[in-house]
Parts: sequence; C-alpha cells; structure tokens
Amino acid sequence: MPIDKILSSRHQPQRYNAPRKRVENGEERNSNFASPNDDSDYSIDSDLAILPPPRRSAVARLNTRQLSKSRNLIMKWIVCLTIIFLLLLFVPRHHVVKEVKLKRSVTILLWNEESSNERWWRYHQCHCTVTPNRNYTDRPVDAVVINADRAYDVDGLEKIVRTPNFLVVFAAKKPLGLAKNPLSLHGQSVFNYSMTYRLDSNVLWTEYYFSTLQNIEERVHKFTAPHKKSLKEMSAPAAAHLRFKLKLKQRLLVYMMYPVNNSTMQQSLYLQHLRKHIDLSVIETCHEANECLPYRFMLIFEPSRCPEYVHPQFYMALANFVVPVLIGGGNLSQVVPPGSYISADNFLSPFELTEHLKLLSSRPELYEQFFWWHSKYQIHQIKLPYCALCHQLRQEQQQRPPYEFLQWWTIYQCPEPGEFLIGTNP
Repeated sequence: MPIDKILSSRHQPQRYNAPRKRVENGEERNSNFASPNDDSDYSIDSDLAILPPPRRSAVARLNTRQLSKSRNLIMKWIVCLTIIFLLLLFVPRHHVVKEVKLKRSVTILLWNEESSNERWWRYHQCHCTVTPNRNYTDRPVDAVVINADRAYDVDGLEKIVRTPNFLVVFAAKKPLGLAKNPLSLHGQSVFNYSMTYRLDSNVLWTEYYFSTLQNIEERVHKFTAPHKKSLKEMSAPAAAHLRFKLKLKQRLLVYMMYPVNNSTMQQSLYLQHLRKHIDLSVIETCHEANECLPYRFMLIFEPSRCPEYVHPQFYMALANFVVPVLIGGGNLSQVVPPGSYISADNFLSPFELTEHLKLLSSRPELYEQFFWWHSKYQIHQIKLPYCALCHQLRQEQQQRPPYEFLQWWTIYQCPEPGEFLIGTNP
C-alpha cells in the first residue's frame, strides 16, 4: 500500500463508543485505552459530537399530532363563525325584528288583587310582567285588569303611566248577573276589553279548559257528539287507567260544604228532600287526597243560570273522574263535553233523580258512558291565568279598533235566580 494512503488512514477520525470506566484499587481506569499514560488529545466531547441525534419517544410524537389536530379544529371553527357573521350582515333583518316584536315583554297591572302571596315572577316565562303594585314604574303599563268579582273603583286610574294602546280589562270568573254594573249613569265605561267566561269575550278566563288529545295547548271550542263505542277506540293504557279509576268508586253521591245563610236556603231545602230517598255525603273540597274519587256523582248547585257559566266545582268533578249532577245552571252545551253530566232539570222531582242515580250505579256499562270524552279530550287546570292576555297583547301590534264594551255588556242577560225544582214526592 502506498505510504500516502497509510498516513491518511491513520489521521482519519474513528467511530468511538463512550468509554466504560471501572474502579480498581481506588483508581479509575479506561477500558478502551491501551495504556493509562496515553497522551492523545482525543476527548469524550469530540466523540459525542459525531453521535447521531437522539430519537423522540412515541408519547412526544403523539402529543405533537394531537396539538396539530387541535390547531386545525380551532381554525375550522374560526372560519365557520366568520362565515356565519358575514351571512348575518347580508341577510334581511325584517324577519328577525318581527320575531323580537312578537316576544316583547308586556306589563299587566292587577288593579284590585287581594292576595299578595302570588309569585308574580312566574309570568316571566310568558314574556310578561304581572304586578299588583300601582306604583310600578319600570316601564309603561300595557293593561290594567279590574276583577269585577270583587269590589272596585277606578279612582286613580288616570295616573297610571301607560302605553299608547293601553287597555282597561273587565275581568270576571263568576256569573255576570252578580257583577257590579260597569256602566256610568250616562252609559259610558272606562273598560275597553273583556276577559270573562263568556265565549264572546276578548280573552276566555276560566279555571280549566278542554283540549284534544293531539294538541293539549289549544282550547276546544266545539265538541263532537258522544257515541257508545268511544271507550273501545281508546288506547289500551288509557282504557286501563280509566277502568282502574272507576273501580275505586264505592259510594254514590256527595256534595261540597257550603255556608248556610239566606242565599243558600233553596239549596238546603233541596238537600233535605234528597235525604228522604238516598244517602248523602259531604266533603270540603274535591281532590283525590280528600276522598273525592270514591264517589260516583257530585251535586253542583248553581242558581244563577247564566249562559256559558260553569261552576268551579263542575270542573273539579270532571277532573277527578266524578259525574257532575247539575242543580240549576245555564246552557253548557258549548263549554263542556255533551253527555258528561246529568241535569236535574230533566227530572220532575228529587225522587226521580235519585232513582235514576241508583239505576246508573247498578249498571256499570251505563255509568262508564259518561266518560266517553276521555277518548277525544283532556281537561287541564289553568295555573297562570294571565298568560292568555299576555299573548294577545304581544300579538296585537297595530292600533286596536274601538271596542264596543257597552254593546258587549248589554246583549248578555242572566235570568233571575230561580228556585230549584222540588216537585211532588210520592
């Protein structure tokens, strides 16, 4: 081999493994050196400089990939939000403005509310503020509700801060024949809106309402005629639930406790005649917890006979699977399901009525037909009675036409309260 190649190979750097040190007799010795006295200038640092770079662990590579994915996801969200923002800038805004107007908050002042225990804040879910505070100043008042079932006057009404379409609502749940005349001596009235049990009111105001099984939010205004096969058309769970309720009935007839005075003298006389022919029970209120459900029939006394007026006890009986027996009362054909109750006007005497009740009690197939309406309708209690008024106030955006309250009041007539038919007993 030529001498120049031999010399060049001696000066070429060699790959070197890190020396392993060992201790012998208290001295460190290098196992890779031929002699401890070697004076070569080779160093460990120079050897490490030529080693390959360390490889990253699998965990580090995984973290890097996750970080990259997170950055990509954030960028995608930023792009999407930017696109949505740009679209909102160019989309016509009139639809959005319309929705906001429909859901605007309104304020209702209860003029002569007696109870202070009502939790008025619950009406916020109706986008409505309902308050009995006449000094309320947070915003102008949209409507003042005057409850005609209670004593009232209108002194100070002109001082209320109001909106341009301000309403003064005549409200009544009780028979209008008992309400104070809302007209002045000159035939004028401060009222320009109605909220009563009457079907021609601006807002129907009752403690219960009927709906179809398919749409529980909408009030039924026209009922279908009953038919014998209605119960067979019910779903199996609904029919089983109804028959379970009917099996719990062990007693015949009940009435609710009432104050005894001159105005209830006819009621007491009628009950006295009934007791000659049938056993009567009395309860304080009609709820399942208070043993209302075990009775088949409930007597409902209503001397006013005002058209379309339904006594609260009538609704309570239907809601608790009890058949109402109406003593007095007006025409209810448009406000409750037909065939769901018994009218004492169809019988000549209390004796005939009691005989009919005994017959129905002994014939379960006849008794259960009074509950045909469960195959088509449901009854619901109204827990927030002012929500319907809130809804109308939000809907009516334009100036309302003049409301003929005088005509609305005068066309409706309640007959003079009459005596309950006693008849001739055998």
